[in-house]
Amino acid sequence: MSIDPKCTYNQCEFKHSPQFVEGSPQYRWVHTLNGLGRNAVGRPTEKIIDTENLQLCCNAIYGGTYYGMDFKNIPDENGVVLTVPLTGPGRGSTSFSIVRVGESPQEWKERLLVNSAVLGYLESGIETLRAMARQKSAPPIVVKSGSF
Repeated sequence: MSIDPKCTYNQCEFKHSPQFVEGSPQYRWVHTLNGLGRNAVGRPTEKIIDTENLQLCCNAIYGGTYYGMDFKNIPDENGVVLTVPLTGPGRGSTSFSIVRVGESPQEWKERLLVNSAVLGYLESGIETLRAMARQKSAPPIVVKSGSF
């Protein structure tokens, strides 16, 4: 979904390598969709400088911090969240990640969210996500997406 009807994820591919395929030794419990370009939040190299408001939604965990929704307050038993990167690769782009925090190994859990913003959680469709995670032959592709 997007706010601008010209901004779409139709035909966008999820990243595809052993770290994105469940069952491989490198699997990281994250599925990243690159999108089609930059978003409206400034230049990708610029940090978001809004210290006062960022502190209101800061979640400190072992290994760093993440922002947005607190994972502990998510009512979904599967613990799957939608995130955007705040630093590093993908920052300032239309990239987002679907992170399987609840199903990840105990030593990873919330640490998968460090340096990102949690925007929401998966309410339904866990079986589709699991099937996508097991896709080995080619990257999963968004066939159709809508607008708000």
